[in-house]
Amino acid sequence: MTHALLLNPFNSSQFTSTGEPAPIVNRPTLRATRSTPVCAACQSDDIIAQATAQWSNESQAWELAATFDQPAHCVSCNGPCGIDWVPLR
Repeated sequence: MTHALLLNPFNSSQFTSTGEPAPIVNRPTLRATRSTPVCAACQSDDIIAQATAQWSNESQAWELAATFDQPAHCVSCNGPCGIDWVPLR
């Protein structure tokens, strides 16, 4: 069985509140350790992304099926945000 790669909802096509693209900052190419996305402005990890999940009978878990071309939303800043990836302790 072939599996397609799923798109990350925290991609570089996000936009800031000024309408300019919000780059992903400090995103590791390969994450050897566990990490979490945080707001680039306030460092909050309370972030929402618009996506669709699909149940997998094979893995018995919800899997990301699709993302929408909308910016991530920081609940703390109450607006669109860029993403920093920080290691979990």
